[in-house]
Amino acid sequence: MYVHNNLTFTNIDLSEYCKEKDFEACAIKLTTTSLNICIITIYRSPTGDFNGFLQNLDKVLQLLYTSALHINICGHININYLAESEQKRQVNNLLLMYNLTAIVNFPTRISNKSASTIDNFFMDISRLEDFLVTPFPNGLSDHDAQILTFKIPIQSHQHKTKLIRKINKHTISNFIYILSNAFKYRSSFCALSFLNCSILCLWKRLVACYRNWVAEGK
Repeated sequence: MYVHNNLTFTNIDLSEYCKEKDFEACAIKLTTTSLNICIITIYRSPTGDFNGFLQNLDKVLQLLYTSALHINICGHININYLAESEQKRQVNNLLLMYNLTAIVNFPTRISNKSASTIDNFFMDISRLEDFLVTPFPNGLSDHDAQILTFKIPIQSHQHKTKLIRKINKHTISNFIYILSNAFKYRSSFCALSFLNCSILCLWKRLVACYRNWVAEGK
């Protein structure tokens, strides 16, 4: 599995679940600012033990599945998804327990006499609806590659400049002094001077959420 060096990822060791021909797999976890993605690649030989494939696939999904992780399974499982079969039904039933659905609906292996879809992507289409899967004939194999493209929402950090009031023991003492004068001279102007003059204002860059109750000082 190849990953762009600009991406943050973690290798996931699945060696204890792998058995040649029955279930061969590797996985990584990609971390973005808005989405955590687990990519699992799998292979099942047509001569492998199908029940062993199902059992190990279930164990891997039990290990990795969380509501916060978007799981994407891709690979060659030697089950034709262009035709109905008992094996297809059993795989679908297992994957539906984790809300995973096959999304490749075109032939991935084409010969002079037949066409089949034995390579597939399985993902949660309810959580990531904006995606596109397309064939990619490469001329190197009797299987066509598939390309899955989806958009990852990017969280933008907008820097806003707000005017806030500095409150400390000195400004509080000044406020008490002005307030006492307000009562002494019955002057509302003195009390208002606290709001507009006595408490020092400073500019501060805020990345956090803007609160409407923070009034601008003048």
